[in-house]
Amino acid sequence: MRIDDGVVAGWCALGGPSTVEIVARSGVDLVCLDTQHGLLDDHDLLPAIQACGPVPALVRVSHNGPEPIASALDRGAAGVIVPLVNSAAEAAAATAACAYPPAGTRSFGPTRVGWTGGDVLAPGGCVIMIETMAAVADLAAIVAVPGVDALFVGPSDLSLGSGRAAVPPLDDAGYRDLLRSVTAATALPVGVFCGDPAWAPVYRDLGFTWLTLPAEATLLQQGLAAALGRVRPGGR
Repeated sequence: MRIDDGVVAGWCALGGPSTVEIVARSGVDLVCLDTQHGLLDDHDLLPAIQACGPVPALVRVSHNGPEPIASALDRGAAGVIVPLVNSAAEAAAATAACAYPPAGTRSFGPTRVGWTGGDVLAPGGCVIMIETMAAVADLAAIVAVPGVDALFVGPSDLSLGSGRAAVPPLDDAGYRDLLRSVTAATALPVGVFCGDPAWAPVYRDLGFTWLTLPAEATLLQQGLAAALGRVRPGGR
């Protein structure tokens, strides 16, 4: 799986099919469905992936395990985003769960991939999250693991792990250097959760090749607040 430079992904945490469909039709290149911190459970996943239509879906799985990875891929996700990977060994476990033997350990049962005409033997894309200082320390080995297709930085967890605030402190030179050390370590596509569109130029300057929008729940809250401010007397 190749994520081209300049890709912008939508982010869905609510998971309702109608909401996912709106995000997928907004013009984004990918849709990320968040089953780790979002409200999607296993029953929500299939209709959410179906609502993406022709736009590829990446599922952030709940944890690095063969069951959630296979569940997402069997339902037709183009790939998975695997959180809290701290070492090359953990990255290898994730890539193995995305591929059938002999390359991997995934059990054959492609369900929806089969009836929608997809390549049932194709491995699912594997995007490894870099969000801990342990992962940064083992980054050279992680990116060398066969089957790692891309990286994705969790900026808040990485900030917390480095002793900083939960809101990524992009005005902190040391934190920017930390981010730059990730993007400079590999030729793989490196993405980041962009919680504020105003941060996009900064992230691109730091070497990130693909970005996400804020979660649809955040955009809904912001849109409602802006609308209320215009409608209420005096803009209150």
